Amino acid sequence: MGTVVKLSVVTDDARAGDEALRRAVEDLEVTEQALSRFRRDSELGKLNREGTVLAGERLLTAISETARAYEWSGGLLDPRVIDSLESYGYRGALPKGNVGQLAAAPKPLGPAEIHAWIKEGSGRITLPLGTRLDLAGVGKALGIGWAARHLIGHAGLLVDVGGDVIALGHDERGEPWRILVNHDQVVGEFSGSRLAVATSTTTLRSWTVAGREAHHLIDPRTGAPSESETLFATVAASTILEADLAAKLLVIEGESATGRLDAGCRVVVTDRQGRTRLAGGIEEVKLEV
Repeated sequence: MGTVVKLSVVTDDARAGDEALRRAVEDLEVTEQALSRFRRDSELGKLNREGTVLAGERLLTAISETARAYEWSGGLLDPRVIDSLESYGYRGALPKGNVGQLAAAPKPLGPAEIHAWIKEGSGRITLPLGTRLDLAGVGKALGIGWAARHLIGHAGLLVDVGGDVIALGHDERGEPWRILVNHDQVVGEFSGSRLAVATSTTTLRSWTVAGREAHHLIDPRTGAPSESETLFATVAASTILEADLAAKLLVIEGESATGRLDAGCRVVVTDRQGRTRLAGGIEEVKLEV
């Protein structure tokens, strides 16, 4: 998934724990084979290349969840951002330093009817001509959830993929899990026995184009990297998919996106001036869920 993965299981049965971890690792690889846009042999790679594919369960699920995310966000979580990313130099590996001039002027993305791309009952997905998809956020969140299923049944489990975390039960000391909220520095923590926490930021996957900062979170209204005041957003929600989508939307749309979030979401945002704010009923920096 192009990021750091940490898996942990708390159990009295070491052999069963090791087996569960092995299955979880294998499951993450299955998700990569289905949903990575960087692998030519993945299902998504074939869909982007050929425009149509008889999809497996994971790709179908990811496209369906992407459609829901697109509608929920008012079109701001748009999977059709590959052309924009490539015009800013992000074609394969994450760019480093200054990549030179902008390859093409950014263009706003028009409306999409993503559900219509799936032919119900057949499993076939067909994209509009010239459309390619990046399912990174949805794919990562789903992959975390699928991997975590293999660890359920033990006293505690943690799946951390690039800072997006599911943690259930208790840690090795028998205490509730503690997930730090790191916005260039630790600004708080979530603690509890049932956590789904995701962080989005423009700082980790960033580079420069023609001397100007660029990053991987594209605003479809402009076709360019988002320019909201939100630099970091961390969200705790009932599912890791909900947390991931909410965090990304807060960075793209800004704090006005809090109006779209479920009432149960807990939110920590830090703006470009380094000011950290809490939302969703949070009153303290130490957060219990």
